[in-house]
Amino acid sequence: MKALLTAILLTVLCANSYAETEKNVGRQRVNIDFDWLFYLGDDAEAKQSSFADQNWRKLDLPHDWSIEGEYQQDNPAGYRGGFLPTGIAWYRKHLQWDERWRDKHVEIEFDGVYMNSEVYINGHLLGKRPYGYIGFVYDLSQYLKPGDNVISVRVDHSKAPSGRWYTGSGIYRHVWLTTKAKVHIPYSGTWVRSENVSETQADLMVTTEISNRLAQAQQVMLSTEVIDDSGQIVALLTTPVALPAGVTKSTEQKFTIKNPKLWSVDQAKLYTVRSKISQNQRLLDNVDTSTGIRNIEISAARGFVLNGKPLILQGAGMHHDAGPVGSAVPDDVLRGRLIKLKAMGVNAIRTTHNPFAPEFYQMADEMGFVVMNEAFDGWWTPKAKFDYGLYFDKWWQRDLEDFIKRDRNHPSVVMWSIGNEVPKYTSEQQKRIKTFVEQLDSTRAITQGRGYAGGHLDIAGFNGHGEYLNAMPDFHQEYPNLPAIGTEMTHTMHTRGVYRSKTRYRTRDNPAPWEVQNNEKKWQALKPSVYPLADFTETEVFPEANIKYGSSFDNSVVRMPIREEIRLARDLPYLLGTFRWTAFDYIGESFGWPARTANFGVLDLAGFPKGVYYLYQSQWAKAPMVHLDPHWTHPGKAGIEIPVVVYSNQYSVELLLNGHSLGEKIMTDEMQLLWKVPYQSGTLTAIAKNANGKVIVKDIVQTAGKATGLAIKADKTMISANRRDVVHLEIDIVDDKGVMLPSANNLVTINIEGPGRLIGVENGDILDLAPHKVPTRKAFMGKVLALVQATDQSGDIEVTISAASLTSQHITIVAH
Repeated sequence: MKALLTAILLTVLCANSYAETEKNVGRQRVNIDFDWLFYLGDDAEAKQSSFADQNWRKLDLPHDWSIEGEYQQDNPAGYRGGFLPTGIAWYRKHLQWDERWRDKHVEIEFDGVYMNSEVYINGHLLGKRPYGYIGFVYDLSQYLKPGDNVISVRVDHSKAPSGRWYTGSGIYRHVWLTTKAKVHIPYSGTWVRSENVSETQADLMVTTEISNRLAQAQQVMLSTEVIDDSGQIVALLTTPVALPAGVTKSTEQKFTIKNPKLWSVDQAKLYTVRSKISQNQRLLDNVDTSTGIRNIEISAARGFVLNGKPLILQGAGMHHDAGPVGSAVPDDVLRGRLIKLKAMGVNAIRTTHNPFAPEFYQMADEMGFVVMNEAFDGWWTPKAKFDYGLYFDKWWQRDLEDFIKRDRNHPSVVMWSIGNEVPKYTSEQQKRIKTFVEQLDSTRAITQGRGYAGGHLDIAGFNGHGEYLNAMPDFHQEYPNLPAIGTEMTHTMHTRGVYRSKTRYRTRDNPAPWEVQNNEKKWQALKPSVYPLADFTETEVFPEANIKYGSSFDNSVVRMPIREEIRLARDLPYLLGTFRWTAFDYIGESFGWPARTANFGVLDLAGFPKGVYYLYQSQWAKAPMVHLDPHWTHPGKAGIEIPVVVYSNQYSVELLLNGHSLGEKIMTDEMQLLWKVPYQSGTLTAIAKNANGKVIVKDIVQTAGKATGLAIKADKTMISANRRDVVHLEIDIVDDKGVMLPSANNLVTINIEGPGRLIGVENGDILDLAPHKVPTRKAFMGKVLALVQATDQSGDIEVTISAASLTSQHITIVAH
């Protein structure tokens, strides 16, 4: 029992991204995010260790300086970058000599720097990397010296726009310092994959690279353990390895796992592969690799099959930014976003259009998401004036190799995407990139956002062109043996708390910047090929809504409504599934000034769900649910028929107004129930029942009175004093009965006392250009989000929320 507890403890420690392994045993990998120095500007002398940096700002990583700036129309990033600033900046980190470094290999790992980074150690240039989305490693060993050692990083994001969306600026992901023996496993030096998988047996193949940085040949032992999720060692192999001087050598081991615990979206079972390098019974290096055992089959006949069972990919595209924190996303914020997607019924995520942070993939492994892992937006031809296309020819192979080797152990990663809507590429270029990927990993299918059928792809990718009437059946008729996936399907546009009773099409009613010119002509050309959607009413019931806001009903579309997307994925076997555009609103690609985004998400910039979130949930999630829209506070609309839409995964729904039944309706393939209810204030109730008439779940909305106070909902009230943990505070403007006022826009103030700090405020309003790092924010549709992060001090964090003429609210968060 003692051995079992020790194994479990080791597994838990290795799962903790910030845990340091036991000192002087094998490798030590420590996080060095804290206490960096920052200067927004350029100074060529900042690379020198003797440079005077005592007046620079001290901060912790991850850090994004763009999100700290002001939204301005003339910022060079423009509508693509959400009108936020870019520029050049320097970071410096002082490392004091550690005796553990003597005669060791010491390297620094950056998980992501946007962009054009130059890294120096004590004035020596270690290297440059233009791509802002993939991590990289530098060897510090020969430059470290007793005393003070200075890491200096220049980040050049002066030329913008450098992307078609908000990119952020700076060292916006984690940084690590790893110390290991001169004979060691290099960065991304293990490759684990499963073969011949069944419920009774599976083969686990493990390839381990070992580097000998010594001038003499070495004889070592490679010991590899396979540990299950209970901490039990289920397989072990030890192999002698002869290493010539200065050589990196790969060794392959094969394990047979009896009765494997298979990884799936519902049971995300993980194994740890523990690799140890020893010499004369002395441990030189050790690496833990988290992985999973699963089998994937993809075909036009059966679709996507996971462990022998067909799985419809219920997916969403995501960008890497997260509202008020920009691209510097704390782990708690990222996990919170994924939890909301899981509750919605999402089982698949597309990383658009670049590699994500390493912790995202570990979370996907643990939570049971399958991932379309995307390497690039475009290739040799730039799509934004100063994007990666300018560097692609020189760097794509280096970056792609680092990307594939970094992520190929993750069971969540089920396919590679090599590009997105790539302009002016040739068939030969596509083949060249695909072949390169296959040399690194031949176990996964390869696709491309808007990948053309008849090319070299394993799966045809469909973006907006897959949303036209009959697009998918026409494709299948021409290519009956080629599976397809909706890489961006469908595009719809919604704003939380905003509703329209008449259908809206983007091109016709609110054209994007590239559609504005001649939009009526473009609409007439487009109209015959888009899905027709009937209006709820002849006259718009909600004419007060700003034209820049979408409707929270499924009637605010580009080409195809959500319900058609769900039907296609459900009914067409050759369509593996869809990745709706998008999961969350993201900064950039906006409608133009003053909009900072284009509200494609089913959750807004604050992470608050919009109405159609619940449409997806009713079709994708298993937990019983019912949801009705809109809210029931409509002053000035007495007697006007309000369209009431209900989503549910139950057999039928009865609607009541002030206790009087408005009828019961059976859920159909229309996926929504519609009542037209003459408005009167009071209580609207949706009662969902099963086929036997038993009440399963209810949803209630009430008319709000006068605003009198505030309500706070925290996702947790106890955190660690680790400078990382984050509390999400959902703040509502409420009446004296606690009912939220859906149109409230009061200015809210957040006051924090004690060991906590405010790292961001947001309300989800795409037209609100207020800064994110201040303690005030106007409510939008009655709500505000505040993010509070721990410091390194324990104690009570006292948060007081106030607004003029409203009763203040208080909450205590305990940091320990």
